[in-house]
Amino acid sequence: MVLGVLGALSVKNLNRDSPKEGILVLLSMLCYEVMDGGGMPGFPDHAQLANLPLIEELYQRYQADPESVDLSWRHFFEGIDFGSYLYKRGVEPQADQSSLRIFNLIQAYRRYGHLIARINPIETEERQAPELQLENLGFFESELGQSFPTLGFCGKSEAPLQEILDALKTIYGSRIGFEYMDLSRPELEKWIQARIEPNLQIQPTAEEKYFLLDYLNKSEVLETFMNTKYPGQTRFSLEGAETMIPVIAEILEQGASVGLEKLLIGMAHRGRLNVLTNILNKPYSSIFQEFEDDTTLSYEGNDDVKYHMGFSGEFSTRAQKKVRLEVAANPSHLESVDPVVLGQTYAQQEAAKDEKKKRIGALLVHGDASLAGQGVVYETLQLMNLPSYGIGGTIHLVVNNQIGYTTLPQEGRSSRYCTDIAKSFNAPVFHINAEDPESCQFAAKLAIEIRQTFGCDVFIDLVCYRKYGHNEGDEPAFTQPIQYKIIRNKKSIRQIYLEQLLAAGNIEQKLAESLDLQFKETLKTAFASAQEKKQKENKEETRKTIDSIFKPFASRIDEKMIASVLEKYCAVPSDFHLHPKLQKWLQDRLAVKESDPKTPIVDWSTAECLAFGSLLLQKQPIRISGQDVRRGTFSQRHMIWMDFENGNPYCPLCHMEKDQGFFEVVNSPLSEFACLGFEYGYSWSSKALVLWEAQYGDFFNTAQVIIDQYIVSAEQKWNTPSLITLLLPHAYEGAGPEHSSARLERFLQLGANFNIQVANATTPAQYFHLLRRQALREIKKPLILFTPKGLLRSPACRSSLQEFTSGSFQEILDDPTPPTSCKRLLLCSGKVFYDLLEQRKKGSPVPSAIVRVEQLYPLHTEKLKQILEKYKNCTEWAWVQEEPANMGAWNFIGPYLQAYLPQGTKLRYIGRPESPTTATGSHKKHKQEQQALLEQALGNL
Repeated sequence: MVLGVLGALSVKNLNRDSPKEGILVLLSMLCYEVMDGGGMPGFPDHAQLANLPLIEELYQRYQADPESVDLSWRHFFEGIDFGSYLYKRGVEPQADQSSLRIFNLIQAYRRYGHLIARINPIETEERQAPELQLENLGFFESELGQSFPTLGFCGKSEAPLQEILDALKTIYGSRIGFEYMDLSRPELEKWIQARIEPNLQIQPTAEEKYFLLDYLNKSEVLETFMNTKYPGQTRFSLEGAETMIPVIAEILEQGASVGLEKLLIGMAHRGRLNVLTNILNKPYSSIFQEFEDDTTLSYEGNDDVKYHMGFSGEFSTRAQKKVRLEVAANPSHLESVDPVVLGQTYAQQEAAKDEKKKRIGALLVHGDASLAGQGVVYETLQLMNLPSYGIGGTIHLVVNNQIGYTTLPQEGRSSRYCTDIAKSFNAPVFHINAEDPESCQFAAKLAIEIRQTFGCDVFIDLVCYRKYGHNEGDEPAFTQPIQYKIIRNKKSIRQIYLEQLLAAGNIEQKLAESLDLQFKETLKTAFASAQEKKQKENKEETRKTIDSIFKPFASRIDEKMIASVLEKYCAVPSDFHLHPKLQKWLQDRLAVKESDPKTPIVDWSTAECLAFGSLLLQKQPIRISGQDVRRGTFSQRHMIWMDFENGNPYCPLCHMEKDQGFFEVVNSPLSEFACLGFEYGYSWSSKALVLWEAQYGDFFNTAQVIIDQYIVSAEQKWNTPSLITLLLPHAYEGAGPEHSSARLERFLQLGANFNIQVANATTPAQYFHLLRRQALREIKKPLILFTPKGLLRSPACRSSLQEFTSGSFQEILDDPTPPTSCKRLLLCSGKVFYDLLEQRKKGSPVPSAIVRVEQLYPLHTEKLKQILEKYKNCTEWAWVQEEPANMGAWNFIGPYLQAYLPQGTKLRYIGRPESPTTATGSHKKHKQEQQALLEQALGNL
């Protein structure tokens, strides 16, 4: 503090407002003190005149980010700034430091006022904050009646300390807790201060008060009506947090006035039914029909519980503006929907050419426990300012129940607030009391204006309570008896606000009663309609036919397009400095177009380039993301070149034709959960071929929630088809347990009703045809594609140009060179085919054919039977895989194969024994295991 005072006085003594000269004066004062024997305890040793350039550099760092410098320097620079502030206003710091003390008092309330704000509707004790106690701020009780400079508060130049304190408490100690200081956003701090200082005025118009009451009435009456008609049924009631509805409505009202045209919403269970009906205008009869448990609904892609469902609707503002709305369907993994909604928003902003990201936005509704407890929240927030992910800010509305299931905050988090994660991302937070709808309305306006003005995330912490337990069948008093004794004695939020309006003469009793009666009649009519509809409907289930799934798709391209793609990809701009090692690589790739059409010369990455390039020329948009995808984990892709001299990026496939498809190659942050969720959401709202590549296939398992709850099940649950494609590097090459297996068995277990495609392609041409089929075929199904590692550069893994200009993807590949008198048939999938082929070349005592299953799910059983019929004279049959027996495809495909074999024959398993880990970490042991299975496959069984 002493350093801050001296910093301020240095400006006064110099009689200027130059921070640089203020620094010089203070250093001179300090040198005098040291020479005189006084010394300055706690001040850095390097604070000498000789180090002035260093100190100026520190000051620049302080201006950019106050937290980046040591605390002692921060105090000094604050004093410098304060001295300049006072000088510009003609106020000189006095010896008693009155102005400086008031300035520090104001700053303390700006920083810590939220600690005493009355934000908790079930708190019984007044909140205290040591940071705001007078003695800790350099004041005494005896000074409360003394006059001090107000620095702009209280409407006059001087006022008693008590009056200044009251003004500060009115702003910062009311029913809004403001957290907006020290966010390294000085412009945002000033903007917020300009709207709440020096006199916070929350005075809604008569129309706005009616608006609040109307939404509170709808929110409460809907819940009580459903509780009466469907007692005990789980609906995750909003009672105790009904203010959420007018808060969202106000975000839309104010948002529409500042350019918002569409809002995508991701939210948890609590209040979802209320939001769907009272914000998105989903018909009440539809909600009631779902409560009737009408099983015919599931055949329309609505095979989930009602509080998981999404909906699209429209909100009409008081000014007759329309805001389109989408609530995303989501499972009980509450926060998993966060990145999905951001991906949807980003895709729709791109499609609408919303370059400033003001017309389309996102609102995420969190629970307090899930916000604080689930890591995907941090992963999602990390995307906020990243290129190719940022959506111009997200509004986060936290329904703060002050409990998670039966776990109290002190048992469920280590931070003071559930929103403290916002501090890591410099996002302001407004803590609001659900029992003060007008303050909540004010905070909602601020939040959406901040998002639209500054393009940053904003958190609204709606502090409320649950009238019931975790759900309507729960007894919360088992675990929180004291808390629920308070809650059960409370009036509803609507009743509290109604009494407030009646007492102030803002509304008449008859009008309030008519609102209630009219809405109840609306609900009764809708309920009767749902009952009648249930009796009349009887729909039949429809499914995709096998014929459409396995119908060959023409994915070939002609020689002219091959040449065009390769020439345009390999064209290096004249002013671009290519990495020397890529020169030869490009020459080899360009030579492909001149090769013999029947000679296997096209490698994996060239096939991918041909697939992407040809699709782009057909105006098909593509987005591929993942860790290191620009170069490729195995340095194979090089879709983005970096100038070897200046580091500037260049994407050759983005410069083929003026009117080509949009192409985006995104190096993602080190995250699987949020990034895959984002790409999946993007695929929901885009016509693009969306690919997400795992650095190694094994790493997808940290995104398992997105796979289980969205990718494989969303079409049946919510009727939301997706083109998402997962590229998962997979093969056993001695790299250890976390770099070998993409867990083929898990995806095969999840396959049902033609929900996904699981493929393990073994040739570049097969990969090419798969990508083009995925992008262009009418059927939209997620594709799980196991990709190679070592085969990327293997001379054995090559395709001829002829394979690209003819044919299509083949679900099963017969042996290209089977022995003349075959005695054994080996079936396999993936890279092990090449190992078997190499082993067979060394000689085999038993003539053996090798057949590859390229698409494991859905399994093309008719084609499989045809190929097996060809080898019906074989006497030995085996499935060969690299994975342990309890992994890979064996347990999935074994029963199918056995059913189609000649009667009396037995299918053998050849591979590693069962294991709790996917692979050994010893390269030597791996080679021994691999050789043993190869010898078993092609030797005597």
